[in-house]
Amino acid sequence: MRRALLAVIAACGGSQVVEQPHTTDVAKQLPATLEATQPKTGDPRAVHVRVWTDASVRALPHWKEDITDQIDYASQFLTPLLGVKLTVDAWKDWDRQGDPHDALRDLNAKDDGKDVTWVIGYVTAGDTASKAMGELGDAQLLGHAVTVRAYNDDVEARALAAKLPDLKPADKSEVLSAYKRHKQTVVLLHMLAQTLGAIAEADPSWIQNPGYSTKQSTFSDRNRELLQLGIDERLTGGTDQTIAHDLLEAIEKQDWGGWIPGEHDQVVATLRTVVNAAKAGQTAPDIPAAAAEQYDRIKGLIAHHDLAEAQVELDNVLAAYPGNATLRLLKCQIMLEKPGVADKTTRAACARVTELAPGDPTVHFVVGQALIKAGDIDGARKELVLAAGKIGNLNVGQADAWRRLAAIYAAMGALTWTDEALTAGKLEGVPEAATVASTRARYGIPKGSKVLKPEAEGPFVAALRGASELIYGNKYSDAHKALDAIDRKWPNAPGTAAFRCDLAMREGNFGLAHASCNRALAADPDESWALYLAGVLALRDTGTSGTKTGITRLERAIKVDPDLGQAWRALGKAYAREKNQAAIDQLSKDYAAKFGSPLPQ
Repeated sequence: MRRALLAVIAACGGSQVVEQPHTTDVAKQLPATLEATQPKTGDPRAVHVRVWTDASVRALPHWKEDITDQIDYASQFLTPLLGVKLTVDAWKDWDRQGDPHDALRDLNAKDDGKDVTWVIGYVTAGDTASKAMGELGDAQLLGHAVTVRAYNDDVEARALAAKLPDLKPADKSEVLSAYKRHKQTVVLLHMLAQTLGAIAEADPSWIQNPGYSTKQSTFSDRNRELLQLGIDERLTGGTDQTIAHDLLEAIEKQDWGGWIPGEHDQVVATLRTVVNAAKAGQTAPDIPAAAAEQYDRIKGLIAHHDLAEAQVELDNVLAAYPGNATLRLLKCQIMLEKPGVADKTTRAACARVTELAPGDPTVHFVVGQALIKAGDIDGARKELVLAAGKIGNLNVGQADAWRRLAAIYAAMGALTWTDEALTAGKLEGVPEAATVASTRARYGIPKGSKVLKPEAEGPFVAALRGASELIYGNKYSDAHKALDAIDRKWPNAPGTAAFRCDLAMREGNFGLAHASCNRALAADPDESWALYLAGVLALRDTGTSGTKTGITRLERAIKVDPDLGQAWRALGKAYAREKNQAAIDQLSKDYAAKFGSPLPQ
């Protein structure tokens, strides 16, 4: 029975693409497999997208299944590459007409991208089997929308015919399908990467090369760094201006010969234009025009970590403009790096910014983040409270400032403080809100909990994640020790009880598992991991009562934690046992909309 239950848990816990072995001839003809170098670990963050399809795309057979499969393939690649997964929030019919080269402009006018990271538009296929990325899709640097041309099966098949040997019809169909999946996925990745700041690469085997190749399997390391920076900024509330600023510094800090020179220069020029245009909107006064060139040179020195020389140049500029708060803020930022936030002269330099621009919260943000990095959470909280007190008085940029504050707290794992910033800024539907709700449910930290102080929420979640990795790595003895340590530090936390339930199940101790899940749910009825596990435990009873209880638990788990894919998949199996086809159909529809892939049967 234990072995059977573990099989159920494995089935509910996620699926892997298991490819059937190919004959040697077929395997040689397949395109490259997308692979991430230096793969990331941990739970991926959801990246929400909205998909638009024009009438010509919707007229193609299996169009939705094909696009879903391609987006899923892209997501499988991006998860280890950047630690994100693509989630399709909605499918929209697009009544677009006219030249497909104008589709991106039309899409931007049609959808402002609110509440999603990207809007993806699929438009009519071309008449030729082009390899030029510029013909296969469209995207703009810092844009929030991309377009992808549909795949012309007949034209592409004719173009491939001369390259393929004689194959059995079934094998040929498999190879052609693989080429289609690879090409459309690579084009999508190329366009998404372009919005995040990736620069055209010279090597034809890299995805950001201007020409498509069946050998393309990944991005260069330098472009991967830019992609990570760009997506991290977008998911933590960064604006186009802040992203442009950070991308520019990252690109210029180190020259690299793998980029196409002309494309590199064009990206840098565009980013610099965005950065310069944004300076006029700062609360602190902008730098004097006469000092602009020196200011840019100082920023370049900082990007190359030449802080001593940057400090010397900045002091020269400050001698001429001692009352400029923006220059003083730059001095504060340099000194936060060295000699550091604990140094008295550093804090005095940062305090001078507050004297010159008393209504600007920016200096409190940068000092607070430096204190977080140094491990001084109490000090950071004091600075961020000061920032919050100033945000409400800003004439412009209030929403962005509240979002920045929420993002800082979210990065700390401080759920309560993140909620406070989101509520103060009236920010609904932003990714930070969904992340907080999911984390509260998954790790048993309900609002108003007396078990954990706000500053302990992040360390507690990190500790539970560490324990869970031991559990899933079958290191049960070490997992017990880790959970015991968590209980000593944070007694009676419902999240700890939920993971004890998980561990007991895997060890075959179902009595202890039931008791642990019940203890977790008594403390927090919305502890989603405990709800999921309790549902799986109930399904061990194959009778009507067990099935009904299991379904109730799993439905509740999904309601409080919609990103818990394991609960969806377990619920599908429970509905199948109940022979409730209507429920299965609705769940499958909702699962596909949520996760962008079919519900496993």
